[in-house]
Amino acid sequence: MPKSIPISVRLSDDDVEFLAKYEVQGARTPSDKLREILRQAREREKGFQDVDACEELLRSMMRPAERGLRQLQREQGIRSDFVIKLYERLPDMFAELIAAAPGPEDEAKELKRFEERLAAELFALIEEIFNLGLTTKSRTYDPDLMDRKLEPLLEIARLLDRKTHSGS
Repeated sequence: MPKSIPISVRLSDDDVEFLAKYEVQGARTPSDKLREILRQAREREKGFQDVDACEELLRSMMRPAERGLRQLQREQGIRSDFVIKLYERLPDMFAELIAAAPGPEDEAKELKRFEERLAAELFALIEEIFNLGLTTKSRTYDPDLMDRKLEPLLEIARLLDRKTHSGS
């Protein structure tokens, strides 16, 4: 185990109160909690260079909100497949944007691969969202949401379809 060095730190009353309420698995004392906060910060820093680590970091950040949302859905007896799909898909997409973005040392072909991966993720999400609009009443909190929001997109799709068929 690496050598531990004691340090002294001054915290505001708000920070002390936050630290006391802050729940970290396996950490009970303020020192344990601060060590865990530092460990998480190191993981975040490392995660920005690795897509899988970045995705897991984003998912861990979203987990409390998603858990709370799912609990509320159970209590209210309603659900939104639309919202759940965003919780499922967006961490992948953001991890790709953050950790896999080509840098100055990369070649143009890397830009194309990067764009292709993002397009695949985005269009898979769009396809899933369009599928939600197939049912008479969508599986969303507002059953008419998909009809209202998809109509302008369907109009654009019809125009694109006409353009591609008239140009053939």
